[in-house]
Amino acid sequence: MIMRFIGELICPRHSNPNIQLFLEPLCCRNNECVEGFLTCQFCHSVYPIIDGVAVVVKDFVKYCETRVSTFGTWLTNSKTSKMKSYLKSKGRYITLHHARNDRYEKGGSWFVPYRWAQYNYSSDDKFLEALKLRMKPNEFYEKVVRLANPKDHMVVLDMGCSMGYSTFELAKKCSCALGIDLSFSFIVEARRRLLASELENLEFFVSDVLHTPFSSLKFDLIMALNLIDLVQPNGLISSIHKLLKDNGQGVFANPYDYRLELGLARFVDGQAFRTFLENSGFEVVQTTAKESYIPWIIKIHDRSYLFYFVDLVMAKKTSNGKILA
Repeated sequence: MIMRFIGELICPRHSNPNIQLFLEPLCCRNNECVEGFLTCQFCHSVYPIIDGVAVVVKDFVKYCETRVSTFGTWLTNSKTSKMKSYLKSKGRYITLHHARNDRYEKGGSWFVPYRWAQYNYSSDDKFLEALKLRMKPNEFYEKVVRLANPKDHMVVLDMGCSMGYSTFELAKKCSCALGIDLSFSFIVEARRRLLASELENLEFFVSDVLHTPFSSLKFDLIMALNLIDLVQPNGLISSIHKLLKDNGQGVFANPYDYRLELGLARFVDGQAFRTFLENSGFEVVQTTAKESYIPWIIKIHDRSYLFYFVDLVMAKKTSNGKILA
């Protein structure tokens, strides 16, 4: 974690913006804390920094239970005895019958497909060659950022940022860009690219989009791409509404059937989602009043792809600041 971004964080257990986190660095490299702890001096909650990634989640044990292989890697690769002792103490509370490996972590079924879509595709891919309209999978992210049109004075948040392609695009245009995702492996990959870049206005964190470590009224723009079908929608929209400044903008992109096979898709079409936003303290901007069809591709394996037409919706937080949904 780049140390100058510590001031951007607050304890996710509180809504008071003055309850910031205190850094205890254990291992540092240049201006980065590679291993350490962030501590809330009000409630004494502790959030570890592992491999340069701040893991700022409300229930660390529950988080570890859903990624036991990743937890084992943390324990094995700990750089300091204090971090190893901390992880061992938390490991005692992991309930084995709840333990599983999240499919978005390295080795999971969705890690390679998302890396392909954002960075690792090649122009000679069989499916891309078969398309009459030549396209790059990450054109989706570029197009959404271009249409969102962030300004150079803005502070923006990319919720569910995956490996950060859209966050990097935002950072090229705004004052400060922050990306959050629950996948530790995604954030490690995003930060690896960050440290190799020349961007200084960008950082990534592990965080739950429903319980973020940021103060209210902080952001001018928040993006949530292909996220609405993966989390509880009322909680997500409430979180975004709270974090946006008055008249701030939310940018949403949804295929509306992303988890249909699991029975989790919440909106049958774009109009239903727009109505939901308008009943939740937002005003849909005129340019996205009608459904759009932006191509997006994910490669599952050599003979299987997912091709979506994604709907882009931009909405302005209403000045009354009330959540109606």
